[in-house]
Amino acid sequence: MPINQFIQTLPSGPLDIVGDVHGEWAVLQQLLTHLGYDERGEHPQGRRLVFIGDVCDRGPDSPAALAWVNRAREQHGVLSLLGNHEVNILAGDPKDGSAWFFDSRIPEDEQYQPYQRLAVEHRAALLEQLQTWPVILERDDLRLVHAAWLPESVAQLKALSSEKNVSQWYHYFDNHVHELVNQDVWYPQYLQEYDAYEAVLGQEQLNPPLLKGYTEFDLSRWRQNPVRALLSGSEEAVETPFYSGARWRFTGRSAWWNNYHDDVPVIMGHYWRLWQNKIEATHRHAGLMPADGREWFGAQKNVYCIDFSVGARWRDRRSDIAESQSKYHLAALRWPEQTVMLENGQTFATTSFQTL
Repeated sequence: MPINQFIQTLPSGPLDIVGDVHGEWAVLQQLLTHLGYDERGEHPQGRRLVFIGDVCDRGPDSPAALAWVNRAREQHGVLSLLGNHEVNILAGDPKDGSAWFFDSRIPEDEQYQPYQRLAVEHRAALLEQLQTWPVILERDDLRLVHAAWLPESVAQLKALSSEKNVSQWYHYFDNHVHELVNQDVWYPQYLQEYDAYEAVLGQEQLNPPLLKGYTEFDLSRWRQNPVRALLSGSEEAVETPFYSGARWRFTGRSAWWNNYHDDVPVIMGHYWRLWQNKIEATHRHAGLMPADGREWFGAQKNVYCIDFSVGARWRDRRSDIAESQSKYHLAALRWPEQTVMLENGQTFATTSFQTL
């Protein structure tokens, strides 16, 4: 039985765990065909599809991808987790690549054109459907979460009442964080920096200094908010501010898996890795996890990321790079086989953690 609506139980049997789709509906259809699923999301051998989150944003057809997943969830046993991009939609927080849903993002998201938009009259129904997606799916041999398995955040999530839905809890913790930190020594500095910089931190040409108050506040936001922490990952202070997601950042992703010592394997998405050892030296996530997409990692070598950056396919389209030449892929991890299938049908064995 599920602990609450946010943590649900994975069914028994073989699974195909699909990485971040990011609105790439046509690529998803290719992957499903190679995996052996029919147009409804059913498999002749009884396998079950699981989506690891971030089905939407940046790609050409987020409405179609979400509509298919929701229909397959309701009628054909497909499972899906919330990602940070779905929670942004639920929370009414327009972010990079979400102009398919938020009218306010249309001017900023020009680089993602052409993309299909969701009609206004269908938006309320989508929000209602997304509220039913869990944050965690687990069973004795497997844990699935979009970005990070953090024991303290998981315990917080387990304790939450279902009287509030996920977006209400998300807002609650974000609003509550000011009450929790307003006595900290750095908080006055944060308020000063907010007044001076908040209105312009979305300008890429700004090149702001390292704002220590902002750094402490951003770290506190994810520590206090279990939904944010599990769906966006653990954070640490950076030495140099960087521009990402249409905003200057003062904290960066940290390798939480190096402190994960449980025996149960964890599958996640979120981290925009590349399949093979082609990561640019300047990429801010270079070195965070193994460059070889076949490798499990972490303290116990039992953590795996199935996000191979198909959300960057828009760059290929703008540069007239053929799909067959793309370094950005959509993939699924087949469980218990521990093999990976790419959208082009190629299949690779991972370095099984059971043999390490």
